[in-house]
Amino acid sequence: MPQITDISPQKKNKNRVNLFLDGKYAFSVSLENILKNKFKIGIELSNDDVTKSTNEESQQKYQDKVINFLSFRPRSEKEIQDYLAKKIAADSSISFSQAQNSSLIEKIFSKLKKYNYIDDVEFARWWLKSRSSSRPKGKNFIKIELIKKGISKQIIENVLKKAPNQLKLAEKAIEKKLNTWYNLPLFEQKRKIYNYLASRGFQQDVIEDIFAKLSKKR
Repeated sequence: MPQITDISPQKKNKNRVNLFLDGKYAFSVSLENILKNKFKIGIELSNDDVTKSTNEESQQKYQDKVINFLSFRPRSEKEIQDYLAKKIAADSSISFSQAQNSSLIEKIFSKLKKYNYIDDVEFARWWLKSRSSSRPKGKNFIKIELIKKGISKQIIENVLKKAPNQLKLAEKAIEKKLNTWYNLPLFEQKRKIYNYLASRGFQQDVIEDIFAKLSKKR
């Protein structure tokens, strides 16, 4: 069996080392896996040992990519799954659908869920809050977005039950626009308000309430 003859630190990545077998470079490995597998100079590695180590390294590499992906904003389970599948497909020269069935994704998901990196309920709550703050969106718009993110119907329904007051959000959404539309004829003003709010996912009854409030002010 090949023997570990050198373990050399990488210059660009201090958390990884290059492992040499019988004087030849074999593969790189994280310090975590060096300690986990108790690799040291003089130890002999079987083919199974090498396969196991390289598989662990692949999993660690993609886990690190996901953690970086999550550092920008929360992600839904579908977003993470699609991200991993694209990375695996590109690295392995296979189709996206083939990559989706990779056992690596299942292993990574198991670990991510264990440490609460994946939670569609919390993601949906965050998405609702985000869409209800700056440039507010209505329930219909948010619902469509969450469906595209792969969130289940039940989670969406439960989360949207706690959505902020839609009338107040709609008023906030058109606040700046009203200054531009104020001098327009009422019919034209209503048309613009309807088109704007409907395009942002506000429901018909909310828009009608907006019309009613504006009519009282004129």
